[in-house]
Amino acid sequence: MAQKVKLEDKTQFICEKAYEAFVQNGIRQFSLNKFIASLMMSKGQFYYYFKTKEALIYEVIRRKSDEMLKHVAQDIETQKTFLGKLLAFFASYTDLNNDPMYTELDKVVRDTFVLYMNVENEYINQINIDFYNTTYASLEAIFDEMIQNGSLQPDAKKWLKSLIATADGMYFHSMIKEDYDLKNVLSDYLVMLDTLLKK
Repeated sequence: MAQKVKLEDKTQFICEKAYEAFVQNGIRQFSLNKFIASLMMSKGQFYYYFKTKEALIYEVIRRKSDEMLKHVAQDIETQKTFLGKLLAFFASYTDLNNDPMYTELDKVVRDTFVLYMNVENEYINQINIDFYNTTYASLEAIFDEMIQNGSLQPDAKKWLKSLIATADGMYFHSMIKEDYDLKNVLSDYLVMLDTLLKK
């Protein structure tokens, strides 16, 4: 058990340091050799934890995404209205509060987006599936709560999948078009959806 805890602690330490480097310098400028040297580890020690640079990147994003989702869940709990809960859920896209957690993770995700679309890689594919399932379950809980307390129409959940697809499509569009105002476009869409689905 002690060995497993030690392994997790070291893995977490490496991931935190890598994330700092990704945020500061970007993925493209990230040198694995320089990074390993900065940890004062041998390459052999590092490769015990991560076999490739890509494996490190994916694990960092997975851990930071999990951390972000926990943060989002806490914010959702503090909101009382459907719109408030949706805005809290999509805060990583709209970043209405300029939270460094969201802006930093967004920068790293955008840098690695092409890598993340490698659906032939089973590990990446599973991360994507897990993230979608968590996203769906969290949004479904919001819809269920609001339907049960009488705030939303009983059939409001039929919009759930299209809400996720629309938000993701807007996020992707913001990567393609530099002047695309994701914050305002998505916020306006959520306001419209709130008005449409209110009981």
